[in-house]
Amino acid sequence: MLLRVQHERHEEKMNETVEEYHKAFGLNQTRVQAMKENAIIMHPAPFNRNVEIADDIVECEKSRIFKQVQNGVYVRMALIHMVLENNIELLKKENK
Repeated sequence: MLLRVQHERHEEKMNETVEEYHKAFGLNQTRVQAMKENAIIMHPAPFNRNVEIADDIVECEKSRIFKQVQNGVYVRMALIHMVLENNIELLKKENK
């Protein structure tokens, strides 16, 4: 599970280039090959290609990034629906 590097928050504190960061911490082909056979790659997006994750890994067979993003949309839609429905029910009860 990866998260986006927030350059806007860490720019002054980072003492390394994007390339150095990726080499030290980024998910690359070597690290993917070291993963367990059934491991998957997740990232909620947006992501910085070639920073926290190598460009060729984003869409590799272990990646579930785009499915995770798609499911995130559905979850947010369901939550908004539930909140709005609950508020409508509360309003109905208050008006009785």
